[in-house]
Amino acid sequence: MAALPGGNMAGGGRGARVLLLLLLGGCLGRRPPAAAAAASPPAAVAPPPAAEETVIIGLRLEDTDDVSFMEGGALRVSERTRVKLRVYGQNINNETWSRIAFTEHERRRGGRAAAGPAGRGGGGGGGGSAGSGGAPQRCGIRTSDIIILPHIVLNRRTSGIIEIEIKPLRKTEKSKSYYLCTSVSAPAAAALGPGAPGGLAGAEGPAGPPPWGETTWIYHDGEDTKMIVGEEKKFLLPFWLQVIFISLLLCLSGMFSGLNLGLMALDPMELRIVQNCGTDKEKNYAKRIEPVRRQGNYLLCSLLLGNVLVNTTLTILLDDIAGSGLVAVVVSTIGIVIFGEIVPQAICSRHGLAVGANTIFLTKFFMMMTFPASYPVSKLLDCVLGQEIGTVYNREKLLEMLRVTDPYNDLVKEELNIIQGALELRTKTVEDVMTPLRDCFMIAAEAVLDFNTMSEIMESGYTPHPCFRG
Repeated sequence: MAALPGGNMAGGGRGARVLLLLLLGGCLGRRPPAAAAAASPPAAVAPPPAAEETVIIGLRLEDTDDVSFMEGGALRVSERTRVKLRVYGQNINNETWSRIAFTEHERRRGGRAAAGPAGRGGGGGGGGSAGSGGAPQRCGIRTSDIIILPHIVLNRRTSGIIEIEIKPLRKTEKSKSYYLCTSVSAPAAAALGPGAPGGLAGAEGPAGPPPWGETTWIYHDGEDTKMIVGEEKKFLLPFWLQVIFISLLLCLSGMFSGLNLGLMALDPMELRIVQNCGTDKEKNYAKRIEPVRRQGNYLLCSLLLGNVLVNTTLTILLDDIAGSGLVAVVVSTIGIVIFGEIVPQAICSRHGLAVGANTIFLTKFFMMMTFPASYPVSKLLDCVLGQEIGTVYNREKLLEMLRVTDPYNDLVKEELNIIQGALELRTKTVEDVMTPLRDCFMIAAEAVLDFNTMSEIMESGYTPHPCFRG
């Protein structure tokens, strides 16, 4: 029993010494957590939670102020335009516009296979290789020809609307292709670095680019993020104004064509006749037209020059709207034939006097406008062809005109015979007007003019009735 306390005391002393050594070792030999972790056996430790990255999946055309459309996954737009694009992705926020850019350099194909977070498209934040299986590549030089305006309209965290401004192309360029690039933050760039599994392939070669900065721009690997900028379609005039001009030119084409037929069919001689013996309205019309019609070649050159000028301008405007020369030729031909030739000439051929008199001010205006070109040509025609006299009828033509117009004039048969006889008086001899003796109804000198004799004379139908003896 006496030995028991001694043994306990000895054991307690040893325990106190061990505890003291442990405390001193903990104070003097404490290692940092990193070193302790290195010395400890490997263990699966969950990484600390990181900030959620923005992932851009694709773009779609939302609105534009010019002709733009999606074709084969590529967005086709015109230069000097503003285009609204809808951005689809994850965690779309107010800063997403600053993480979008475009480059002129096409992404290299045949990169290394992606693995890890980049292969899944979750940690890179830019949609780098979400669908192709190739390693994300560093973006080429970002272009300044496409400006991302600094605002975005958010609908939800998965989509928003950005607006881009497209600058004009160079003079030698008809179209140009641009490719979407997105930025990734520094932690994501480190995770996707050239040494990491499935990391970034640099633009400088397989060895990778220089160390990344705070943000790194990589190509978006989607199939619908290519943008083709085409040459701006320039109209000569605004569309609504071109439609008004085309309608006006069709009317002018019809007027020139109709006046060409209506006025030139009225020769100066006929206008003088109408001024002297027509109705009051016809006299007024003829009086207004006659001074212009007297200058026949000048009037003809002015009308033809105006007609050709109008028809040519009409075709040019139609070509500008249609964008195809063949369509412009077909449409202008149909319009000119129907509205510029057939209809106006059908009207003016019947009412040329009235139409010419009511449009005489327009005719004088265009004669004055075309004076530098039409007047010299008209004088040349006057010298070559001589003075225009008009239609002149001799006796034969006048007689034939009376016979041809007999169904339409108000002359009775006796008046027509008298006119014809008077016109033929100078050319007839007595022999031409004598009745052969065998055709005469003669009366004996001893005949009694009774009822029966008078009846025979009336029935004969001849005059005069010669008398004979014997």
